[in-house]
Amino acid sequence: MKRTLRLSLCLILFLVLSVSPGFTAKQGKEKVDSLLDRLAIHKTDDTAKIALYRDIAFEYYVIDPKIGIKYGEKGIALSKLLNYRKGLIFCLISTGVCYWASSNFPKALELLLKALKIAEEEGNKTGISKACANIGSVYADEENYAKALEYYFKALKISEEIGDKKGIARKLGNIGTIYKEQKIPDYQKALEYYVNALKYYEETGEKRGIAVTLENISWVYSDQHQYKKAIAGLNRALQIVEEIGEPRWIMYYYGTIGEAYYNMAADTSLKYRKTLNSLSKNEKAQLLSQSLVYLLKAVETGKQIEAPKQMIDWYKYISNANKELGNWQSAYIYSVLSDKLYYDVFTQEKDLKIANLEAKRETELKQKEIELQKTRLEKARLQLISVAGGFLGLIIIVLLIYLSRRKSERLLRNILPAKIVRRLKKKEKPIADMFENAAVVFADIVDFTGFSKDKDPHQVIEVLTDIFGRMDALSDKFGLEKIKTIGDCYMAASGLPVPVHNSVENVARFAIACRDMMRDYKTNDGQSINIRIGMDSGQVIAGVIGEKRFSYDLWGDIVNTASRMEALGIEGEIQVTENVAKRLQGKFITRERGEQDVKGKGKMKTWLLVSVEMNN
Repeated sequence: MKRTLRLSLCLILFLVLSVSPGFTAKQGKEKVDSLLDRLAIHKTDDTAKIALYRDIAFEYYVIDPKIGIKYGEKGIALSKLLNYRKGLIFCLISTGVCYWASSNFPKALELLLKALKIAEEEGNKTGISKACANIGSVYADEENYAKALEYYFKALKISEEIGDKKGIARKLGNIGTIYKEQKIPDYQKALEYYVNALKYYEETGEKRGIAVTLENISWVYSDQHQYKKAIAGLNRALQIVEEIGEPRWIMYYYGTIGEAYYNMAADTSLKYRKTLNSLSKNEKAQLLSQSLVYLLKAVETGKQIEAPKQMIDWYKYISNANKELGNWQSAYIYSVLSDKLYYDVFTQEKDLKIANLEAKRETELKQKEIELQKTRLEKARLQLISVAGGFLGLIIIVLLIYLSRRKSERLLRNILPAKIVRRLKKKEKPIADMFENAAVVFADIVDFTGFSKDKDPHQVIEVLTDIFGRMDALSDKFGLEKIKTIGDCYMAASGLPVPVHNSVENVARFAIACRDMMRDYKTNDGQSINIRIGMDSGQVIAGVIGEKRFSYDLWGDIVNTASRMEALGIEGEIQVTENVAKRLQGKFITRERGEQDVKGKGKMKTWLLVSVEMNN
């Protein structure tokens, strides 16, 4: 049941800056669009424009903090130009919050401390309070809890001086969270501050604040294995968000209550063991059944509002609860659902990051090429002007065209086989061929999603470039044609576009070399990475698709089967079909793996390719 401190502080930050935590990204975008429309028609550089810059910067904190920084900096610049120090305070705060959201903590602190200094000089108590609260949030995110408390207490004092009951409640809640989340939790103090915060929220009737504080109190009880008290608090929080009608919070509380019931049934810690020993099988089963009731409600709500990431852990809890109850089939089904959802969610996120990075890199390369081409053309123009006769200028133009065409041809050869390039130059359309004796191989990096999910995208691209570069070299060595890469999967083939008699042997040697290369492979930070490989052979159709961006691709049953061999394979091994195993007999050592249930094919005998025969 324990959340990360950063999640808690995200909510705190919303509250500190007087923005409802129930806002969705869509609502935030609508508000930004409205503010941008107002900015577009506001032509005067005045204090009202500064306020627009400040508000737009803050709204972008949730959507895209980097854009928020740009608007915040415009507000800072205009505030300085007009010597409007009040505007400067709040533009510095909004921009600092955007830097905090971008995880640039030093820059966030720099701006927030500047805002605090100016607010103190101006005697602006609201500015002092907001600056201190957000400085506290940054320090808390850096796990500098002593500094975080120092600034939270300053913010609390100001709220008390100006009689801001909502502000008092929020600061009390912040302080309670620090006492709970610090390295050695002080649960007594955490409860003290949370209970006081709850009183102020109840006085002001702020329902979201009441729900969040009840939840925080429940975390304290849960951390101390007092599950009944935790569940009681979470149920009260659930009732409140049901009244408000916020589906995401309803889903969240269903899930956390379900987790609490499960933990209450399954806790074997020393602190809880005495109670556990007195728990009958029937009582444990009742708790697990209650857990399933709430977890299934959370999943159902999650499906309705399309929140797959939150459902991963709940599927796992449902699987574990069914396992404890002896419902093995249901346990297995939900375990598979959890794993599949995890793969789908994080593969999508990883693919999106990599695609964005590749698109950005491609755009930068194109921009550089455009700039270089502009420079070349300008140089050519000046040369033409300086030449006495037009004949020399004509030669230069012809030469530039020739070089440009040569460069285009080289680029085309990098993405298509040489034979296909020649056919394209002859304007042959469509290009499509049947190959009877082809062999296809897929090599996929094992758990690359897990490896890459917390890493910088640049580091992910460097690892992929290194691995695929080595595979490219092996592909050339054994006479294969690289077809494409699909995320973290490498696809190649032999026997096309030029037919060869030994296509299966070529692919087998390539697969063994890739497997052996990756057994000792380590990244720059010392992490090991392994691959699964699958292959099949037979008939394929190969051809070129696309008009402006060409792609040479393959279609046929063996393509799908080779992909299935990889997906159902074993880490660090090469799985092949019976057809391939027979064709390699006498030249390579294979080992029968047994039957596999292959999607779209049914039961198939599969083999593991071990090595080349010694006399080969």
